[in-house]
Formats: sequence, structure tokens, C-alpha cells
Amino acid sequence: MKLNIKSLNYSTILTLCLVVVLTLLSELSNSLKTFLTNITGHHWVTKSAFSLIFFIVIYLLISKIINDEDVTKQLKYTVIAVILGGLIIFVFYLWHFV
Repeated sequence: MKLNIKSLNYSTILTLCLVVVLTLLSELSNSLKTFLTNITGHHWVTKSAFSLIFFIVIYLLISKIINDEDVTKQLKYTVIAVILGGLIIFVFYLWHFV
């Protein structure tokens, strides 16, 4: 089975967005954090499980739609998304807890 690199990039970016949003919302909403904790015992484990399932489903959906073409541009978008996502979470925790 040949992996569709372009679909992997899109799936990575969308999963990163999901993790950032879930992280921020769970820190702002105690009921969401409790809900996530009740599913697996810890909110980060639940976020990880959701992220893995989300990544696989999105990859499978996108790989049916998008052909594997120029991936250099897509890789740049993925790197930028990772840096921005990490920066957003870092700044949020810095603002929220300091």
C-alpha cells in the first residue's frame, strides 16, 4: 500500500488544529476536561485517542479525493502549522498560568 503524502500532510494539519482546540477548550472549560477524563481516565489520553482516530479517518477520506502531487509545498504548510500550533499552546499556557 502506497501512502498518499499529500493526504498525510492535510491530516496532520487538521489533527494538529484539533489538538490545539481541544487543549485550549479543555483548559477553559472544566466540564469538558471532566468529560474527557471520564472517557479514559485522563484528559490527555482521551485527546490522544481522539486525535489518532481523527487522523486515520481524515487521511482515508482525503486520500480518496486528492491525488498525491507536489508535496514540497504541503510539507512547508505542515511545518508552519506545527510551529504555529505549538506557539499558540505555549502562549496560552504562559498567559493562563503566569
